[in-house]
Amino acid sequence: MALEDKGAQQDKVVVDKFHDPIADYQMTTYDYVLRPAADWPTGAIVITLPRVAEAKGRFYSIIARNADAVNTITITDFGAVTGDSECWVADIVLNGRCDRCLLYSDGLAWHPLSTGPGRWPGKLTTPAPGTSQPPTTLAPTTVAPSTAAPTTA
Repeated sequence: MALEDKGAQQDKVVVDKFHDPIADYQMTTYDYVLRPAADWPTGAIVITLPRVAEAKGRFYSIIARNADAVNTITITDFGAVTGDSECWVADIVLNGRCDRCLLYSDGLAWHPLSTGPGRWPGKLTTPAPGTSQPPTTLAPTTVAPSTAAPTTA
């Protein structure tokens, strides 16, 4: 069997594609879809991504079913201390219902897909290197509808 086929077959293991954790959760390479819920009974939740090398070529979808400013969902890489992912900027914090991120592993680094080019989705929990600015929340930009009367030539 070619290596390409082996990855597609997941080594003939039944794949658990969906989970809805209500507590801290360590993802496996088979957890493609997560819908965590953080609220007052559960408190804040930490979702740890699988090892970046083992997840090579895969996408992982995480959407908050419930979260708020106090009961957040924090997404971190496997080696928070050892640095599993190359150039991991900061943990991603989901703090609102339907906050989401789609992450891709190239085997060396996690690539979170967001609404703008080069933007890290969610809230940065640490300042960018070389700055003393507090963490900021990156949100998608929206365009307000125009209230001006239409013009004709």
